[in-house]
Formats: sequence, structure tokens, C-alpha cells
Amino acid sequence: MIGFGAYEPFEAEGGRIVACYRPPVPPLPPTDEVWEALDRTRPVVEAFDRALSAFPVPGVVGRLFARLDAVHSSGAEGATTSFTDLLEYQSALRRAKDPQDAASVSGAAEAFDDLQDGMGAPCDAALAIHRRLFDRDPDPYWAAQAGRWKAHPNATDDPDSPTGLFHYTSPAALPAALEAWASFTMATGGPELVRQAVSHWLFEHIHPTADGNGRVGRLLVPLVLRAKGATRNACCFLGEAVHRDKQTYVSALKRGRLTGDMGAWTRVFLALTAQTAGLNLDRIGKLGTLLDGWKRTTGSVRSDSAVHDLVPWILTTPAFTIRDAVAGIGRGTFASVNRAVGQLAGMGIVTAAGARARDRLFVAPEVIALFESSPHRSPRVNTPATKA
Repeated sequence: MIGFGAYEPFEAEGGRIVACYRPPVPPLPPTDEVWEALDRTRPVVEAFDRALSAFPVPGVVGRLFARLDAVHSSGAEGATTSFTDLLEYQSALRRAKDPQDAASVSGAAEAFDDLQDGMGAPCDAALAIHRRLFDRDPDPYWAAQAGRWKAHPNATDDPDSPTGLFHYTSPAALPAALEAWASFTMATGGPELVRQAVSHWLFEHIHPTADGNGRVGRLLVPLVLRAKGATRNACCFLGEAVHRDKQTYVSALKRGRLTGDMGAWTRVFLALTAQTAGLNLDRIGKLGTLLDGWKRTTGSVRSDSAVHDLVPWILTTPAFTIRDAVAGIGRGTFASVNRAVGQLAGMGIVTAAGARARDRLFVAPEVIALFESSPHRSPRVNTPATKA
């Protein structure tokens, strides 16, 4: 026993013995250690949840906010695909500066679409997300790992370890570790946000797949909270705040392993969640204002025009081709929808991107501006490591 948990020997390839970490199932931290952070976080998550439910355009959480989270959660792991890049990749053009990177980020967003209305068992959901992340990988090795538990020990750099590496739970111990994690995750008792904070810590220390564990684990948080009825929408994201200040996130995960202090980890988790929810609450308010303005601008257009179908659709699909628009609104011909898009361009709602062509891209720059940002210019998350 070293620190919080056990290190178990595992024979790796070549007969080398490595010490793999087996995390315990931690108790929930005492309420008095986390209630101030919980009291700050719960209202903003609930406000964002209510705003999503009341928003007049359906699908906004998956088509905008989950895609933003996919960009940021992947960016925290080194991906370079931006929100705009992802939208263009998911258009009929399927165009990207880095197709492999964009495919992986797109996979995270598609996994959310697949699971938000019913994720099933936690282990099944984790594998489904992982499959989406890697099944289009051009490297045959990584494509073969898609949707599978790891077969070999995985590790991360750790300067405090005698070997310079920290090895996660061994493949041999995975079945029991995952069963314990899933049972804890879906159990009841205590504040649900606190339970999922501890569940996330446990998942990240099991690290059950060969790669992509951070993205899988972070996406499970909103899905589990919705599945358990803690939120009406799968909306409790933390990827953006992690991308802004990953060092705080990683350090808090490690500190929990070394000390067993789940209160300190939970306060960091809640601060990251609150910051992301606050940013998203501001965005959805601005989206509503933008939609109202667009409706006023198009109010004089005849009532049977495709313009009125396009306005709400474009709000959640702010980068598209005419082919995308025809399929998206489900009415009209290429020519009629093209004319309607031209009217919107004349009103300044959309802009043509690129040279004139049958399949050129159109964008709604005011929408994209709400979601496109650089985390490197943002302030650090205020996440004290010790109780105030």
C-alpha cells in the first residue's frame, strides 16, 4: 500500500514486472468539506439546464454545446480541431485541416448524440464512446482497439515515481475494478454532483482503455447525471474549463491518489463544472437574443418562405452547404433553398465562405463567435486545493 490505494504486480510483455495502481472505491467526502463549492455549482448547472429546456429551438445541447465540449475536451488532450473546423468537417464537404484529428473530435460529438437519450449501463456507454473516438483511425492498431478494454498496462509520466512512470489499473484487475466503479456510479445517496466527481476520479485512475480515457470519462459525467435524473438535459460539461487549466485538473487527480482527500478533488471538480456551466449559460442567453433579432429581421418575408425554416435550423447548424440545408429543413429544392439562403446573406445573417461553387460553405458568424475561443487567453480556474 502506497498512498491511497494498492499497487499490484503485473507481468507485462517480455516478462517485465510493473506495479499497477488499483484505486479503492472512495467514500463520498463529508458534506461540510464540499458544501460551499456545491452551493456555488449547483445553481448555475441548474440554471443552464432550465435554459436549455426552455430554449425554443430543439437540439441545441447536442448540436452546439456538446460539440463545443468535444472540441475542448479533445483539445485538453492535444487535439487541434477548432469549433469551426468541426462544423466544416461535419458538413457535406467533410473538409478538415487535419482529417484524422477532426474525425476523432467528431466521434466524441457523435457519441453524445448516440447516448444522450439513453446511455445504458456505464461500462457499455464507456466502450460506445471509445468506439466512436477511434473506429475511423487510419492506424490499424488504434482502429482495432476501438470499443475495447485495454489488453496491456498503460502509464503516464510521473516524475515522483521511482521509474518515472505511473501505471494505471492492470488488465487483469479490470473486471473487478470496473464492476466496482459502475456500482458506485449508479448508486444513490449524497449529492449527485459529488458522487459523479468521485466516480470520475475513480474512472480516470482505472484508465480502462488503451487511450482516450480523459475524453471518455469527461463525457460520461453529463450522460450519467441525465440518466439518473439529476438533470433534465445531458448538460453538466467540464471540458472547457479543463482545457483552460488542465494542470489544475491533473494535479488534483494526482493529489487525490496520494492523499485520499476526496474533498479537495471534489472542490476542484465542482469549480471546473461551475465555470463551464457559467460560460454556457451566458452563451445560451446570447443565442436567444440573437434568435429574436433574426426573427425581427426576417419578419417581413412572406410566411411560406423557406427563410423561416432556415432561421432556427441555422442557429444550431451555423456552418453548412445548400445540400445540408435542404436535408436539414426537409423541404424545398436546391434552387429554392439557395434563394432563401441568398436572402439571409443579404440580411447579414449568413456569409458565404470561399469561392462561388455549388457546394460552397455558408456560415452564421454571430453564432460561431459565441463558441469559438482560445483557451490559452483565458484566466486560470479559481480552484483552491485546500478547504477555505
